[in-house]
Amino acid sequence: MQARLDRAERITGHRFADRGLLQRALTHPSASEDRDPSGYYERLEFLGDAVVGLIIAEELYRRFPDLDEGGMTRIRVSVVAGSVLASVASELGLADSLILGHSELGTAGRGMTSALENMYEAVCAALYLDGGMDAARDWVLRTLGPRISEDAASTPENPKSLLQELLQADGTAPVYRITGHEGPPHDRSFDAVVEVDGEAWGTGTGRSKKEAEARAAAAALARLQTGA
Repeated sequence: MQARLDRAERITGHRFADRGLLQRALTHPSASEDRDPSGYYERLEFLGDAVVGLIIAEELYRRFPDLDEGGMTRIRVSVVAGSVLASVASELGLADSLILGHSELGTAGRGMTSALENMYEAVCAALYLDGGMDAARDWVLRTLGPRISEDAASTPENPKSLLQELLQADGTAPVYRITGHEGPPHDRSFDAVVEVDGEAWGTGTGRSKKEAEARAAAAALARLQTGA
């Protein structure tokens, strides 16, 4: 346990006065035997979601003084998307600090995207509670700041429709599949993939199947734009 906490502190660059906060931020619900909400990351995730959103919104407000509300909203959505948070957490090595219960071990990574997204937000909340807004802001801007791009301001409001239109010109069509879900019925997240001719073009995670599919479509559009 101490090794996991030490690793997480090195990744965040913050030495916690209350390491219990950090431990809870790293603990998956499956690792809490009595399902006490204070023993795993969901309550911290709830707070962290708001903290991350506020920090990114403030950064966009300051960085792009001439951008309208719609443009800032589209950038914010692209930055705080669940798939982005999960990807960042994975790249940082936070997955190695995730505390899983036996029920989740050996599941070949099913639900890991949602777990990493939740853990990222929970860690942000832990930083906020332990070190204040400055600690949380340093973490969010260091890890998500490079993902901020003004190009996202022109992202279509309905990425599924645009992807459909673009592919129709080539005589193909996107196919969406829900590949997994995690969490209780009142707080469930879904994983989706969009495929073209049997090849995965994009994945996304959302609080609903519709949101997950939209984020998968946005990822596919990004692929088209970069020519990857």
